[in-house]
Amino acid sequence: MKKQIQKFISSTVDYHNFKGALQIASELNCGIEISRFGKLKDIENLFDFTKKEYLCALKDFDGDVTLHGFFSNLNVAAKDPLIREVSEKRYYQSLELACEFGAKTVVFHTCFNNLLKHHEYRQMYFQRNIEFFHEFIPYFEKEGITVTLENVHEPDWELIRSIVGAINSPFFKATIDIGHCNLHSDYPVSEWIKNYGIMLHHMHFHNNFKDEDAHDSLLSGSIDIEPIIQTLKSIELYPQITFEIFQKDALFESVKYFDEVCEKLQYGRSA
Repeated sequence: MKKQIQKFISSTVDYHNFKGALQIASELNCGIEISRFGKLKDIENLFDFTKKEYLCALKDFDGDVTLHGFFSNLNVAAKDPLIREVSEKRYYQSLELACEFGAKTVVFHTCFNNLLKHHEYRQMYFQRNIEFFHEFIPYFEKEGITVTLENVHEPDWELIRSIVGAINSPFFKATIDIGHCNLHSDYPVSEWIKNYGIMLHHMHFHNNFKDEDAHDSLLSGSIDIEPIIQTLKSIELYPQITFEIFQKDALFESVKYFDEVCEKLQYGRSA
């Protein structure tokens, strides 16, 4: 029996209109990935109010929920202790939101700066992430929620794979963002998939022409989608798929195209 593919759309498809995004998700028979929770400039004062608004909107939504954790200007590995303090607060707020919203996956960026090439920076970054996630992940384990680390500026999989491997928890995995791979890595997405293997839990699908993080249709960019799905099939991986596409028409054509490729390759069955 073919395994079911869990599909989600990003709530950014209808920017700051969460109810509209939920409606689109229902039309596409997808779950919702809650991203950019509220307006960041208001988050400190309106956190509880915004949470109640989202909970109210979710009451009538039948699909599954994932959450993109806070990421803007954050860095849990920062040298400045005040930046670390704010970053950790936002990460724990992400845990709170996941519990409230019934999300079983939370995606975090590493916030790694690939412009800093020296070995000492990479080692420091690795060590501080280990220290943080060693304390952080047990809270998710208790709730049965999986945390994933998403590549953004990383040139390869080594940093994320090393952090996930060092923590060694069934509730700590990896997310591959194929658009970010296209922008910042010389390796094809298929190589990322093979190197993560069973660590891979979640993927973000969108496309670009290697010039900007366009979050465009799967049919508008230089990423060839078919080899990615073929690789997933060949090593029998079925990660959650979030279409992180910001324009509604582009999203609809992308989900349709994704389903067609999966059917052609006989990869899983759509949720």
